[in-house]
Amino acid sequence: MNPVTPEMIDYYTRLLKDLRQVDDYVTGAIFWMVVRGRDAPLTVADVIRRLGADPGATTPSTVPRLIDPGWAVLEQSDHGVIVMATNTAGPRKPETWARLTEAAQTWGFWWLVNNANRLFYAADGHLVTELNILRPEPVECKGQDPRALDAYLGALRALADRKRADDRAGTYPDRYRDWETALATMEGMTGVRLDVDRFTREQPSIHAPGLG
Repeated sequence: MNPVTPEMIDYYTRLLKDLRQVDDYVTGAIFWMVVRGRDAPLTVADVIRRLGADPGATTPSTVPRLIDPGWAVLEQSDHGVIVMATNTAGPRKPETWARLTEAAQTWGFWWLVNNANRLFYAADGHLVTELNILRPEPVECKGQDPRALDAYLGALRALADRKRADDRAGTYPDRYRDWETALATMEGMTGVRLDVDRFTREQPSIHAPGLG
């Protein structure tokens, strides 16, 4: 059974529409990451330290207020620590992955206004799988185990197949639901569902050197 359903994609289509009513800018570049300890829960303070910042330096903020790269809000949840930002890419350096995922797992997705994007999974000190969701074919996946996310990528790969079929037929819709499908994929991987409240509620925020 595909863990990413059409209903989930429809949900994120509505969510992005609702978010545009809150702040049109925020939907142009979103970063979402979930960090989960293997043997014991991680706290917001733990994750802030792993991202190279000081837990004592947090300030309250909402996601739309974070217009500068590298700033993020963090939320403690039953599913782990949720990290949200705008205009921010994921970790780049091996040492950041090693620190962030020591005895832990992390799943994430981000996109920028220029369509740069990555969906990723990292665990136990290593980047396991990373891919551009606009090119989700197995040969395009990178990392220590490029096929580790295969069970979750059916909807993204079906969308890529549809684009190729449309291209051959010369028929194109107004737009494809790339970001919505990737957000639904994140929910399928983590069990976490985004909603407007996660963007508009004040949470601890920090400038994290470990984020791009």
